[in-house]
Amino acid sequence: FRTTTKMRSRSENNDISVHAIAGTRVVILGLNLKQKDDESGDAFPSTKLSAMLSGLTMADDANGADTVAAEPNMLVKNESSSSHDVFVGFAIDRRDVSSGKSTSLNFDGRPIQKFHYGDYTVEPGRRYEYSVRRMIKAPSRSRYSFFSRPKYVTDGSPLVVTVTTEDPSTSKHGVYFNRGAAGSQAYAEKFGEYRKWHKVNKFGTSHWTSTINPLSIPDPAKKKEACAWLSRGLEEALLGFISEACDNCWQLRVTAYEFTHKEVVHAFADAVERGVDVKIIRHVKGSYRPKTRYNDVVKDKEGKVVKEWVPDKTTSDAQHAIDAVGFQSLDHARIWHHDTFLERHTSSIMHNKFIILLRDGIPVKVWTGSTNFTESAFYGQSNVGHIVRDEDVAQQYLKYWDKLAQDPPGRSKRHSGSSHDEDVVPMDEINEQLQPDPAGTQPYDTTTVFFSPRKTSDLLDWYANRMGDAASSVHFTAAFGVSQPLAYVLNQDGKSSLEVGVRRSPRIAKRIETDEKLLRYILLDSQPSEHSSERSRASAEKKGRGNEYCDYFDFKNVKSNRIAYGAILSGGKEEEGGASSSEHSESLTGLSTFVDFVHTKFMLIDVLTDKPTTITGSANFSVASIEQNDENMLVVQGDTAVADVYLTEFMRLFDHFYPRDKRNESSGKGSNSSRTWIDVVEDDSWMKPYFDPSHQLFRERVLFS
Repeated sequence: FRTTTKMRSRSENNDISVHAIAGTRVVILGLNLKQKDDESGDAFPSTKLSAMLSGLTMADDANGADTVAAEPNMLVKNESSSSHDVFVGFAIDRRDVSSGKSTSLNFDGRPIQKFHYGDYTVEPGRRYEYSVRRMIKAPSRSRYSFFSRPKYVTDGSPLVVTVTTEDPSTSKHGVYFNRGAAGSQAYAEKFGEYRKWHKVNKFGTSHWTSTINPLSIPDPAKKKEACAWLSRGLEEALLGFISEACDNCWQLRVTAYEFTHKEVVHAFADAVERGVDVKIIRHVKGSYRPKTRYNDVVKDKEGKVVKEWVPDKTTSDAQHAIDAVGFQSLDHARIWHHDTFLERHTSSIMHNKFIILLRDGIPVKVWTGSTNFTESAFYGQSNVGHIVRDEDVAQQYLKYWDKLAQDPPGRSKRHSGSSHDEDVVPMDEINEQLQPDPAGTQPYDTTTVFFSPRKTSDLLDWYANRMGDAASSVHFTAAFGVSQPLAYVLNQDGKSSLEVGVRRSPRIAKRIETDEKLLRYILLDSQPSEHSSERSRASAEKKGRGNEYCDYFDFKNVKSNRIAYGAILSGGKEEEGGASSSEHSESLTGLSTFVDFVHTKFMLIDVLTDKPTTITGSANFSVASIEQNDENMLVVQGDTAVADVYLTEFMRLFDHFYPRDKRNESSGKGSNSSRTWIDVVEDDSWMKPYFDPSHQLFRERVLFS
């Protein structure tokens, strides 16, 4: 039995089922087991199998099954095989339909011991065929060769599922993610010879750290290879978007918070030389400080201290990058310095990073997302670039850009004290005129844009309500912590509902109603600080809101919440001072100064239903991002292709960080387990949690299958 859409496909036989979900560079396979004698057809074990599973015991590990890289696995008797055959996982082969090239996805021949598997080596716009088989532990005496007998062998006929990855260059929504996992074994193995050790002081604590900075690699070919590996198409897509403005028929309207990446800065300069009309609104903020000369404070004739305006670092770094550009034509140099840049002073932060492409004054498409124009945005922290090829959406962005270009005050409450003309309408009023706060869910198959600042934080409450309405799943990234309205929702356990059209048979939907609960995935940039939590809670108590305060330490143990945060795998033996001597230790690029791992800002609601909601953009789901900053957010309702791209990339990052978190926690607790990080679980304990309704992995198996 097989059902197929372009980016999603499902196949099943009497033993197993496979649900393939394709993004652009990732395919997720949701795996499940079936019983030949189960006449119901549900992808759940029969009564006989359930009884067998209930008697299994957990592996002897002080921290539970989740601490091993391959989370728990399973034993099943195949009636066509020997009674001694032990099911130890899955064997998966991939074939590129165009080239015919086949690849085994089982590392070193080991079974895959989890019920969802991510293939991270696919290319956009290609058709792939996956063959899935059960793997069993080879008996000590069997029909297999007596010479070099394999430890694990495949069993039964392969189950084949075919799926096509999204091509972001041709679809209405083109979504591009960078690697976002610089601190990985793969990066260390590829470029570890360029690792450098540094002693740093962060938050008052001195420690050793290592970096592999791609921009510091002396070999030009290796440097280019490292940058391309880290960018993973994100930088290339942005430069390609800018280059589409090829002559004086085209215009580019840009907003930039951070503006230092040499390749991007030069791409805009090249556009100016091609005759493109380029206008860039950039963040310009600073403060007045005492003027000094020869280390002395300057005073006027009356003895008063003379103050001068000093730009903040974001502003000064951008100015240095702008000034560093040279032109062959003096006319172009003058256009660049005098006609290209517009300064945005009056908002709290001009946090937008979008580009509108126009032809003959007509907006054609827009680039938006979380990606600042910096090296760290492409080669370090995770980021997304999102192209919307829709003239109506691009027109909304242009209206917003035109208002920002006038540099009006951001907030109504500042209007009376503003130096602007009294007739100037502040941006919070303008934005709510462009798009009022929504009520309830957005119409199906729509793309809605919300701009900030706004008069109130009601939009943040709306985001929280959408999260609270989730029937089956939430996938949420938070670079700067979780705001109170969202934390309140995450602190509640949820039950699934059948109001959302689950893409499964009615029989499975009925089973979900009785024993499946909501599963929320939360991906944070870093592990929250208990000390910071205590300070925030104390501050709330002083304001009489202590009972209302809620954060990570409240919702982290809620059953519906599955949480990961950015981390690198701790190395082996620690030298004096905290530096790892292990050759396998992971290193970041060292390009990020504040956000090392997760910089994306998106939320997926019921992503595996027929009516998913994708919320993405520049805002951090915070009060400041709604009420104070210049921001933009897209709400894409009902587009399963967009949702699938975001889902597959989310799970790629989540599955990268989660086992590292668990492994690091285990190491910190001094676990005595003799099992290594990538060891196969030899007994049948690996899969018990996947069939235990009280465990998160049960919910995960049902969600993806």
